[in-house]
Amino acid sequence: MALPSLPPIQRSWMRCQARGLDPATTPQTGPVNIAAWSHLQALARSSIEDLYQLSEHPGFAVVICDEQGTIIDLAGDSTILNLAQQSGIGYGVSLLEEVAGTNAVDLALREALPYQTSGDEHYCNWLQPFSLAAAPIFSPDGRALGALAILTRAEMQHPYALGMVIAAAQAFHNQLRAERLLNEANDQLSELYATLDSINEGLIFVGPNGEIRRLSRRVATILDINVRSAAGRPLVSVIPPPPAICTALQELTTLDEQEVIWQTRSGPQAVMCSVRPVWDRSRRYLGSVITLRPAESVRQLVQQVVGARATFTFRDIIGQSEAMRQALRQARLAAAGRGPILLRGEGGVGKEIFAQAIHNASNRAGGPFVRVACAAIPRQLLDSELFGIESAEHQVGRPGKLELAHGGVLYLEAIDALSFDQQTNLLRAIEMGRVIRSGGTRPIPIDVRLIVTGHDLEQLVQEGRFRADLYARLSAFTIDIPPLRRRGDDVLLLANHMVQRLSEQLGRPIALAPDALAALHSYPWPGNVRELEVVLEQTAQTTAKSVLTVHDLPPAIARHTTPLAMADNPRLAEAQALSERDAIVRAVRSAGGRLSRAATLLGISRATLWRKMTRYQISRDELRA
Repeated sequence: MALPSLPPIQRSWMRCQARGLDPATTPQTGPVNIAAWSHLQALARSSIEDLYQLSEHPGFAVVICDEQGTIIDLAGDSTILNLAQQSGIGYGVSLLEEVAGTNAVDLALREALPYQTSGDEHYCNWLQPFSLAAAPIFSPDGRALGALAILTRAEMQHPYALGMVIAAAQAFHNQLRAERLLNEANDQLSELYATLDSINEGLIFVGPNGEIRRLSRRVATILDINVRSAAGRPLVSVIPPPPAICTALQELTTLDEQEVIWQTRSGPQAVMCSVRPVWDRSRRYLGSVITLRPAESVRQLVQQVVGARATFTFRDIIGQSEAMRQALRQARLAAAGRGPILLRGEGGVGKEIFAQAIHNASNRAGGPFVRVACAAIPRQLLDSELFGIESAEHQVGRPGKLELAHGGVLYLEAIDALSFDQQTNLLRAIEMGRVIRSGGTRPIPIDVRLIVTGHDLEQLVQEGRFRADLYARLSAFTIDIPPLRRRGDDVLLLANHMVQRLSEQLGRPIALAPDALAALHSYPWPGNVRELEVVLEQTAQTTAKSVLTVHDLPPAIARHTTPLAMADNPRLAEAQALSERDAIVRAVRSAGGRLSRAATLLGISRATLWRKMTRYQISRDELRA
């Protein structure tokens, strides 16, 4: 038997001969994975329709094989199909070289190239009456899925059959690639929709003609609309947007975070909104994205960002005098209550620390603590600062401190700075539990507890400059915080506490000498605790000494030193001893346990340091801590 002239066909014949394949063998069938190929069959029919139309002509048939060379589809006119059936060619027949010998389908799958075989080029007798033009079918990632072939009688071999089957196989590949891209796009779109629906913000995509292209489910909750019925309809017919939103959509401009009022079915709704126009690469306007966030969630975020939290507790208030104990007892009782609290006391006594401690001990501790220094804000701006501002015409607004303190405490410092009209508005907000912003008409519910301070409010009431009914509400629970000069030895406790904190801040041991403690104890402190803190901080920073004496203090304080103060006041001696002991421990630790270095830091001799360590019973373990 003579070998064909084409090298790939020659090699195939040689393999068949070496394998001992009998040319007279009959066709063999193999298993077909119907589930895996049913989709491909349908796709092939749609993507190579022209080739199937050719199969309707006399003498033509279209053959599709899987990656194993098994025929899974055979279509053509009755003449060629009858001839194929007589030769044993049909559904499930294998065209692999091992059982069918040399043929174009096997070569196309084996070489990954299109081939055409005809008549005597076929190794097995049952294929020699036919001509086959076959091309491999590849998946989008380059994997061979099978082969596509045109079957004709050998004497009717078509000159363009191979070109047609190559074009059809490429069309099949392109269809598979398009389907994959479409599936990936659908998957990404599903992921995008799931992401949009999972975030806390509401999103509306408005098309260039004002129609709603897409909106997240969160929008339904914020604006009280039906998401399914809204899609595709004009935004204005679903819910009329506020003027600020309309302007941004009409002028194709950006609107940054702004509180606007939407007129929903359940009433006016304050929402933080932004608008962003979307453009393609050619600057063609595609639409705008409207972002919506409930005003309440924004207020909570603002409280976190601006630090609307109380940090002090009752543990931070230092004092053991009877006057201070009485003030703390009242403060703890006030923390358990619900009404307003009036804190009275001179400047610098620590009224804000009391206010924060009360807040943190109350059932509102998880809410915001908002401070307003009324005297520091121009009176004409206090309205908008306290009650917020709103434009009914443009339906935009900004919350005031009363709204930001919702669920917590509003600390009004120097409430006597409020005008009479502002006092009236504040009283109405307290009584009604609602606030109306300046320029607006919409009542906004609030749940706020007031803690206030003011200068001589009783006198202002008598003079008619402060509302008596507001004062009556605010003073229902009054706490008098004593000045430092009436707190006895508390000044020593405060001084030692402040010195320890300064030591940590400055990174060196600091102690107060007995004469310095005596001067601090004798001074009347008109500026109270705030003045004491400033004096000690300035003194520590203006000298490198570790032990501060009376000569390091400001002259006005040094003049109050009493020679017999130490002997007359056991608490003063005790405070001095505690301060000195603490300074020694910090100095030895700072010196790494070297006593000579510690003595130098303290400005005393090594022998004196040893004596003081023995007197104060300072152990080595304590020095290593």
